Amino acid sequence: MMMIEELPSPNKSKRLKPMTAIVIHDTGGKTAKGALEWMCSPKSKVSSHYLVGKDGTIYRLVSDSEIAWHAGTSLLHSEDNVNEFSIGIELVDDNDGDPYSDEQLASLFELCEGLCFTYKIPLNRVVGHQHIAVPKGRKSDPGRDFPWYEFLNTLGSRVAQKEIE
Repeated sequence: MMMIEELPSPNKSKRLKPMTAIVIHDTGGKTAKGALEWMCSPKSKVSSHYLVGKDGTIYRLVSDSEIAWHAGTSLLHSEDNVNEFSIGIELVDDNDGDPYSDEQLASLFELCEGLCFTYKIPLNRVVGHQHIAVPKGRKSDPGRDFPWYEFLNTLGSRVAQKEIE
């Protein structure tokens, strides 16, 4: 069973649209502690709904029912301001040479499976920051080392299995 640690961030706003997408990011830093301190600081003016540490620990910073400030200037399937309709998930990852851990990916699968199932988010709306940032090329996370093919195939099969249980 997934355990989530609550660590509220002040960097959020009221949600007016339903959640219809998930955006995966990486922190560009080495530790969960540093990323959490930054996203929980009012000075940063950034946040995400969740952060997944290298050890697989999941932290919730912003409730799903609120907007986290993670996507910036963005566009997904002709809809702008992706923050308004998405869930943001940060993965602790320093760079493309810093591999995602098995524990981290296992927690990400469990988290995304639950979100996709609960909010009926289709797989073509589970994207990386690199896919939505405007202008194109402004962001590169979660990076070349993120296993998109395996991730989306496995996530799809897990959500489908949950649908028939």
